[in-house]
Amino acid sequence: MVCKILGPALAVCFFVFSGIVVAQTTTDPDEILTKDPNDISDSLERAQAKGKIVACADPYGYPYANQNMNPPGFDVEIMEALAARGDMRLEMYWADTGTRGGMSRALRRSLMKGRCDLFMGVSDSGDEDQLMGKLIFTNPYLGIGYVIVTQGAAVGKKSFEELNEAGIKIGVPMSTPIDNMLFERGIPRELYLDNRRIMRGMANGEVDAAIVWATAMAVARREVPGFEVKMAEGYVPVEGQRWNLSYMMMKRDKSLINFLNEGIAELLENGTIKKKVESYGVPFYAPFN
Repeated sequence: MVCKILGPALAVCFFVFSGIVVAQTTTDPDEILTKDPNDISDSLERAQAKGKIVACADPYGYPYANQNMNPPGFDVEIMEALAARGDMRLEMYWADTGTRGGMSRALRRSLMKGRCDLFMGVSDSGDEDQLMGKLIFTNPYLGIGYVIVTQGAAVGKKSFEELNEAGIKIGVPMSTPIDNMLFERGIPRELYLDNRRIMRGMANGEVDAAIVWATAMAVARREVPGFEVKMAEGYVPVEGQRWNLSYMMMKRDKSLINFLNEGIAELLENGTIKKKVESYGVPFYAPFN
């Protein structure tokens, strides 16, 4: 028998019997070909075959998600827990939503290009245009919105009305629903360009009360060491000042959508999502009806 090696997995052997040459092809048992996971049409089976869920998120979105940071953000931790339910790990693909074109451009260059299975932490505004006819939302996993934060003389005040009656001016981000609401009610306000500047203004003693996005406190604690404010106890954002967060996915990925929806329900029920969100100093609200 004479064998010729054609590659790492293939050899052609020639058996010589009485002058007759017979060729036999053999395959290395360690190199048995298996189906490429990318050829699997079912989205959940494909993810499980790869052993991972790939999620897209903004790399600068702390405390939701942040590239090369520890802790990585509550969205990342929640998705890790969801992936683990299917014995999968989480892999991140970072898509900047802050560049020209914003979220739409980020979606077209990531999720819609097949670079990830889902885009994390997207609020469902009810605008069908953002779905571009090809996308869909999972069930919501978290409610989020504007909250009242206080310090000094404003501590203990639990509403706009109480703050107004006490003569306390409220810091608000300009050109937002909150700004418009206070203007229409005739409640004095101090305008700031964004939530980050409001929190710095509070740290500098410019205002003792503010209405900010719920994650602003977590950002302020990281950027202004030692700075601490209190959220008005029991405050729940009212309609028009609150939204639900969901995962955005391709409509065709029905099995993976169902898997995530089942996981969201389970992690909401057992308190996992609440625990992970609150560990970042962000108030937890179950998805709003």
